[in-house]
Amino acid sequence: MDNFEPELVSVKTLSRMIDVSERTISDWVYRSRKTHLVDPIPYHKIGTLVRFNVKEIRTWYARKRVAPDVLVQANFH
Repeated sequence: MDNFEPELVSVKTLSRMIDVSERTISDWVYRSRKTHLVDPIPYHKIGTLVRFNVKEIRTWYARKRVAPDVLVQANFH
């Protein structure tokens, strides 16, 4: 049981997991509701609670990675 990881986490827990402020995560959720983003943050609404599936977040977060060649090109232009 030492390696227990909950399937759903709160904004507060997610902010600690990915080292982003709670406000930023709330902004991402708001924007995903109000605009048509290409890749919005995946979340679940349970009554008034917002929860995040850890596996979905890991997959989403991995898609946000910027490839090294893109970083190199950006530094030269």
